[in-house]
Amino acid sequence: MSDSANTAAFLARAVFSLLGGLAGYALAMLLLDRGLLTGPNNLLYLTALGLLSAYLAGGALAQRVARSWDGLVHRATRTPPEAVLAGGTGATVALLITVLLNNLLANVPGFTWYWSLLIAVVLVVASSSFFVANRQLFPFQRTAPATAPQGRETGDKVIDTSAIIDGRIADVAEANFVDGSLLIPNFVLTELQRIADSDDPLRRQRGRRGLEVLDRIAKEHSVPTVVIHDDPENASQVDEKLVRVCQARGAALITTDYNLSRVAGLQGVRVLNLHQLANAVKATYLPGEKLTLNIVRPGREHGQGLAYLEDGTMVVVEEASELVGRTIEVVVTSSLQTHMGRMIFARPDGAADAPA
Repeated sequence: MSDSANTAAFLARAVFSLLGGLAGYALAMLLLDRGLLTGPNNLLYLTALGLLSAYLAGGALAQRVARSWDGLVHRATRTPPEAVLAGGTGATVALLITVLLNNLLANVPGFTWYWSLLIAVVLVVASSSFFVANRQLFPFQRTAPATAPQGRETGDKVIDTSAIIDGRIADVAEANFVDGSLLIPNFVLTELQRIADSDDPLRRQRGRRGLEVLDRIAKEHSVPTVVIHDDPENASQVDEKLVRVCQARGAALITTDYNLSRVAGLQGVRVLNLHQLANAVKATYLPGEKLTLNIVRPGREHGQGLAYLEDGTMVVVEEASELVGRTIEVVVTSSLQTHMGRMIFARPDGAADAPA
């Protein structure tokens, strides 16, 4: 459960305990008045017994209250702002009509306060429902355009959950390599919160790191960060919603998900894949250049040893399987670029140094 749900459970259990204590006190006072109980200590004991019983019995009820509260908060965060504004406007109109009707019906025999309350409730529910259902007919929509002309890009970027959790987008933004606004869909925030509240420690840690990354991005004033409430209809999957939001707004998509990159690209969305960016900015080594590397483990093929550059690039060194744990000088022979990254092939140059 989320922190708000845990707080709701604690408060609910505290209220149940207080009611149990009051019930025990009331029972003790009744028994004292009838002479079935004597002494102030027994009054204290029955009060404590009622409080403790309610505390123990209220655990399950408190959990139900917490789950209901968590669901209510989740639903409230998914409600578009224009729907809330429309409902409030409908309730205001209904209350104004109720005041007028009260003035007209005040002199009618039998018209009392509960009839006025009933009229108010009926009008508020009906008017709010009408305004929310037909909010597109009223000027409740956001002033910012939700769509862009077909085929025209706005310069905005929509970021998905994988890129947020990855964390490198914050460094890219701080280096001023992101132009336009960074758009964070509300359903992405919901998914990120669900990951942060997961029972799995690893998923919970990843979700909380994502929230910390968002906090860093929000503090980066050179990149405007906007939470949008677009929720495309007939799209249940987050990836599908992301593609539709990008299409509607003429925005690019920032992600680290390879499959999502392919799907979005096939549908005409410009994709900024952080993995591809990381590979593009890695240093390029030409055949004949020399490197000093530490052989960390044997390779897949016979006689090969593996080493890594500071940026994580794998170097396959021929005839180095027996040099694991030693630092040697190698000569680059070739390199290979794949969608998973760059690999460099090399061979030893001279004798190996002393063990590292």
